[in-house]
Amino acid sequence: MFEPRLTIPAKDNRYYIAKSEGGLNPGVPRPSGSKLRFANCVFYALGRFAEVCGVWLKSTNAENFCAIAKEMGLKITQAPSPGCIAVWAKGEIGNGSDGAGHVAVVEIVNASGSIVTSESGWNSNKEFWTQTRKNDGNWGQSSAYRFIGFINPPSAAVRVLKKGDQGADVRQLQTALTDAGYDLGKIDGDFGNKTQRAVVCYQFEHGLDVDGICGPKTRAALGI
Repeated sequence: MFEPRLTIPAKDNRYYIAKSEGGLNPGVPRPSGSKLRFANCVFYALGRFAEVCGVWLKSTNAENFCAIAKEMGLKITQAPSPGCIAVWAKGEIGNGSDGAGHVAVVEIVNASGSIVTSESGWNSNKEFWTQTRKNDGNWGQSSAYRFIGFINPPSAAVRVLKKGDQGADVRQLQTALTDAGYDLGKIDGDFGNKTQRAVVCYQFEHGLDVDGICGPKTRAALGI
């Protein structure tokens, strides 16, 4: 179940920590010299998209997000939906001398047609913000930018959940285990040791392969 992100990610959320710093994110978190945890629209969008659907886009530049997404078999649309990435180009795509593009993640699609996005920005003075964007053809971005499209999460994307994962789907797993009578402490969306032990116990007691990983069979048994 999709949960909009309207607040800055927790400091220990590994989707927003670079691999080089012990996290999961392959992107560049911030310009050299920045004191922020992250200050890069690309880095943020990579982490948020993976948090939503478990897919890491293989892109390091905002302007080539759509091209990379197409190569990965993801759908590009002109209509927004929760969890998709909005992509803008600045100048000629691939020409770094005329500016970089921008990416943001759609969190809410309002009845009015406007959207609420979560985002960051290269060398910005804050890590995270949300913004309401009107459906004006360019989705509220300045005329220096050109809207390209929305990258949609894979349809029916279901993550295989394992130790170290975080997100709304982990919280859903924890809730289901708690409802089934397994004590794993607090429900916090973080797949840690207690959640893993609860999964192992559930699998053992329900005749499933005991591997501590919540895959399709364990999901189906739990009804999630």
